[in-house]
Amino acid sequence: MFTKVNSGGLWGIEGFPVEVQVDLSPGLPVFNIVGLPDSSVREAKERVRTAIKNSGFAFPLKRITVNLSPSDRKKQGTFYDLPMALGILEINGVLETKDFVILGELSLDGNLKKVNGVLAVLISLKQKGFTKFIIPKENAGEAGLISGIEIYAFGHLREVVEFLQGKVKNNPLKISIPSGEDNFEEDLLDVKGQTLAKRALEISAAGFHHILFVGSAGAGKSMLAKRIKTIAPPMEFEEILEVSKIYSVVGLLEYGLITTRPFQAPHHTSSEVALIGGGNPPKPGVISLAHKGYLLLDEMAEFPRKTLESLRQPLEDGRVQVSRASFSVTFPAEFTLIGTMNPCPCGNYNNPFRVCTCSEGEIKNYNKKISEPIKDRIDLKVWVYPVDEGELINLPEGESSQSVRKRVSVAYEIQKERGKINSRLTNKELEEFCVKLLTKDAKNVLKNAVKNLNLSARSYFKLLKVARTIADLEESENINDSHIYEALQFRI
Repeated sequence: MFTKVNSGGLWGIEGFPVEVQVDLSPGLPVFNIVGLPDSSVREAKERVRTAIKNSGFAFPLKRITVNLSPSDRKKQGTFYDLPMALGILEINGVLETKDFVILGELSLDGNLKKVNGVLAVLISLKQKGFTKFIIPKENAGEAGLISGIEIYAFGHLREVVEFLQGKVKNNPLKISIPSGEDNFEEDLLDVKGQTLAKRALEISAAGFHHILFVGSAGAGKSMLAKRIKTIAPPMEFEEILEVSKIYSVVGLLEYGLITTRPFQAPHHTSSEVALIGGGNPPKPGVISLAHKGYLLLDEMAEFPRKTLESLRQPLEDGRVQVSRASFSVTFPAEFTLIGTMNPCPCGNYNNPFRVCTCSEGEIKNYNKKISEPIKDRIDLKVWVYPVDEGELINLPEGESSQSVRKRVSVAYEIQKERGKINSRLTNKELEEFCVKLLTKDAKNVLKNAVKNLNLSARSYFKLLKVARTIADLEESENINDSHIYEALQFRI
């Protein structure tokens, strides 16, 4: 006796269809699972056997063989508990699974448990023409994002059986579009002074430009960096779906969907694999968890040089390709880098209130910890000076995050109308949206800057992108000389 049940698998952050083929044959009672299962899949036979018994159904005392097709792709996770159980019950004549795609982990008492990566699997299988799904109730929140398909959520194996038998009705999940409203405890008002650094933060948020704060300890670098999320433009629905998909795969979608731009701040002892992603099976790293959001590398010079060098491709391309002997997988990593660092080992170089005790050689060696190619990929570089005690007490309040965010959102809408954010403009798009819109004075300033500052081609293009963002913040179609001058002061 043979039957098959549709299910899905996960590789990287992409899903693929899996056919769970179940065969019952005469012979000594044995339960075999084939088709490149990992250890969590092989252990499913004990969960399935016990869950069926504890749900009040008879478990067949026969030779049971389960094949997970295609058999040349490794199967991981606990997606296949429920389809295996339903396949066995279908052969016994208890139910018909029909054309449903079924996903879910079984506990020993028959309850359905949440599985990681459901959102990614549903999106991928929808694109392949599957339209009806059965999933655990705990995954309903993330699955409710997807339109155009029918999704049924259950809490127990018996509920699924009764539904497939036609004894009970269950309405498909309603589509729930998150509002994306952001509430933050931090605010730019918390930062006293630092007018130039705040302006750089605004430009970075508006055009998604990488930024580096350099200054003495206690000047406010980390404080500034953490507040970029409070002025960032709100996420679009497509971005919410894309980011939530990554968090679903990693198993971090515990408190609802990701409706605010991600903010990741790994410690400087983090490994290269933790940052980039990898493993077997491959999993997204921290830079993918920061997709469409921000990656804070606090005390950037303390990170291992090799780890920083691994960021070269993601900083430029917005994705990372992890290749090993047995596989190659691409993870999205379109993040904005926010870096902070001291100017020297003691941290007091160029500090107006303290004396630096480092030699010239020590300062040079310290700054060499971050290679020139990495520095060249950073659009905005800002020196953050400590605030005088008197100024700290008497300084008037600056702008709130809400006020700055309004300007950032307007600039972001202008970029959306063009079809791409400024930091991701190609050379061809730069010609259309930047070079052709330079005023005569702006061209002269730019020409002198390239000549006198020995800008590389990459630095030249990044200068244009920053100037374009500054113009967008002023809602100016043309790029004026004032926009070029302001962009130049962030090339320390």
